[in-house]
This record gives sequence, C-alpha cells and structure tokens, in this order.
Amino acid sequence: MTKWDKALIIFVIFFALSGIYWTKLMTFNTDQLYVVIEVDGKEYKKIALDHSNSSRKIEIDTIYGHNVIEVDGEGARFLESNCKDQLCVKMGKITKVNQTSICLPNRVSIKIVSKKSELDGVSY
Repeated sequence: MTKWDKALIIFVIFFALSGIYWTKLMTFNTDQLYVVIEVDGKEYKKIALDHSNSSRKIEIDTIYGHNVIEVDGEGARFLESNCKDQLCVKMGKITKVNQTSICLPNRVSIKIVSKKSELDGVSY
C-alpha cells in the first residue's frame, strides 16, 4: 500500500463522516413542537409540546362520535374512540414532526408540527 492509497482512504472516510454529520444536522429539529387537533378539517386545538408537560387527556365529542386524546411532553395518541375498527387507537403515539394519526369515522386527526416548516420536502 502506497502513501497515496492511505491518503485516499483517509480522504474517503473523512467525506463519508462529513456527509453523515451534515445529514444528521439537517434533519434534527430543535424548534418548538405543537400538537394540532383537527375536527372535520378545522383546527380544534393547538397544544405546545414541552418535555416538562404532564400527561393530559382531551375529550372530543362530535356528531360523528367520541374520542379521548392523550397529550404529554413527547407526543400524542388516541387513547379511546368509539369507532368500529379502533385503528386510531392501535396507531399508538406520534412523536415526530409531520406524523399524523387520524380517526376517519369520527373525522378527528392529530398532527405534530413545528414553527419552522409545514413541509416534509419539495420535489420538482
């Protein structure tokens, strides 16, 4: 192995680690996160997520049905629902930006958003 082979290996490793660091830096979100609860397509409540928040339950009664949503410092989830299939309850907790959980029969959705961007990405 020559001196230039070693330099090439170090060069490739350096750029690979730089790429990993840059990608991690671009995808890490440090902005304030919010849970947005929508009923029938209209914003019902917007709650700031703070890791010091204790768990709280929000009951939503509409003409379509009854839901209980649990919001804590890390995310939100459907705790109870009177819909037939219970898919919204089985979905579990959402914790990352732009994750959504929806109860279609009751027309209730919860989504985590940040102030920075509403978009996942843009393609042309």
